[in-house]
Amino acid sequence: MRTIIVDDEKQIRDGLKILLSPIKDVKIVGEASNIKEAANKINDLKPDLVLLDIQIKDKTGFDMLDELSNHNFKLIFITAFNEYAIKAFKYNAFDYLLKPIDPEELNNTIERLKEHSAYDNRQQMEVLRENKELNRIVIKTTEQIYVLDLEEIVHCRADQGYTHFYTKNKKHILSSKTLKEYNEMLPKEKFIRVHQSHLVNWEYVSSYEKKGELILKNSERIPVSVRRRHIVAELLN
Repeated sequence: MRTIIVDDEKQIRDGLKILLSPIKDVKIVGEASNIKEAANKINDLKPDLVLLDIQIKDKTGFDMLDELSNHNFKLIFITAFNEYAIKAFKYNAFDYLLKPIDPEELNNTIERLKEHSAYDNRQQMEVLRENKELNRIVIKTTEQIYVLDLEEIVHCRADQGYTHFYTKNKKHILSSKTLKEYNEMLPKEKFIRVHQSHLVNWEYVSSYEKKGELILKNSERIPVSVRRRHIVAELLN
């Protein structure tokens, strides 16, 4: 599997090369630190796989994809959970890797990719081009991968290093990622961190009791921390 690494951080590229070196059937044929260099190398070298950072200097990996004449490769996004992360999840890449890269997760992703004979890269690229709005998120659990519209999510609750998702259809999903990570991912205009343990979709807020509780449309009561009550008050005003 001829592979190109695209990331503007040299230490990330070097780290990926080290992590990929023992994986059977993976051969690194190039690397790039900017959009133009990456597009040229992908068009010239025609790799089987591209590991693509989302934020590349003042541009994004999505900008690079628009410059390509060759789309016949498999795509894995790399992200540090910045504001572009949800796009990567929605845009139907084979998978995404979070920085710092976990060696076991990288190896598992590559192995699954080898076995995924039905992977349709051309269809993926069409999805990349057609979808420009942030309105879905992918949540991985130990047993399943869920794709949720943001409007489905009522609220999220922290549970030590895990996050519970509660949806309008009363679906309950437990993610192994922290509430802090999801707070960074989800759009601030929709999701409000009202408590250390609670992130709420503002569309589902019914009322606010000044003693420090939000009442949701499903009658759930969510505590609001003392230091965040002024945020809630400003939003209501």
